[in-house]
Amino acid sequence: METFLFYLFGALMLGAAVMTVASRSAVAAAVWLVFSFVCAAGVFALLAAPFLAILQILIYAGAIMVLFLFVIMMLQGPVLPAEVAGRTVGRKALLALPAAAIAVILISWAARGRETPFGATPVTGTAAAVAELLLNRYLLAFELISIVLLVAIVGAMSLGRNEEGQP
Repeated sequence: METFLFYLFGALMLGAAVMTVASRSAVAAAVWLVFSFVCAAGVFALLAAPFLAILQILIYAGAIMVLFLFVIMMLQGPVLPAEVAGRTVGRKALLALPAAAIAVILISWAARGRETPFGATPVTGTAAAVAELLLNRYLLAFELISIVLLVAIVGAMSLGRNEEGQP
């Protein structure tokens, strides 16, 4: 059962990634990206990493995508005629996919019980294991990523700043 769910989540994640890139609407692309994040959380849950699964949902599908959607809504340009013409009836069925993925995650967690999937004995996705890796083995990489994010924030602020004399 776990193997089937692993491949199902992998296929759904790949399909959502393709739809993210292929979507003509930025909002639809963001929704597909959220669906891809939910499928990644399902893979983490199947691999006995509940902490990583919850972080995937809270941080990426929650906070980061809210920020992306806020920026998309603030910078939304005019609606192109091709976007309006491309809407079909089948989109309602595609909108049900994220809800179905969440239902499959919950059913798999309930059906799994106490057995560990894929025959894995150590639980490596706990908060203590992640903290141990981030603050010991990968401390330099963790600090470099924080510096890169700080530089990206400063760059975004300087690019978004209005120049004097411009509307």
